[in-house]
Amino acid sequence: MARERTKTKTDLDVTGFLSIMSIVCGLICLILFVIALRIALNPQALKIVSFKLFTSSRAAVSKNLKVPSYIDCGPNGIVLYPGGIQLGWDELQRPGNPLELMLDKIQERTEKEYVIVMVRPQSVKYYRLVRNMIGKRPIDVGYDVIDADFKVDWEAAVRAVGG
Repeated sequence: MARERTKTKTDLDVTGFLSIMSIVCGLICLILFVIALRIALNPQALKIVSFKLFTSSRAAVSKNLKVPSYIDCGPNGIVLYPGGIQLGWDELQRPGNPLELMLDKIQERTEKEYVIVMVRPQSVKYYRLVRNMIGKRPIDVGYDVIDADFKVDWEAAVRAVGG
């Protein structure tokens, strides 16, 4: 005959589990805070239109559309659109250069204009300079990474939106 098992009380230690749960709760609170902060900083939920959307027919129909200006960062300098103004490293170091003037103009009309920075391969030096200049201003900005051989046809983009 089999011997009868004796029932023993089992003690569980959940202190390790509680520390993990407190960490998870903290992460959830952090995520909720970041989401609430993004909503608070952009209450109108404005969206930045990329260059591809700028040339489509949907961009011309949208209300409250901001007008973009483009900064094309390449390995040998930057090009400003509209206008196609090319700037090298030496020109960008001078105070009052065309890039600063363009950013000042956009800063004055931030509710109607914004900037898109197009970044090409091998353009880190110019991209960092542009990013630092934009970071000092309260303007909306978008970034597009493009191929080295991408050609910007500004006149076709203006015609596409009826300008």
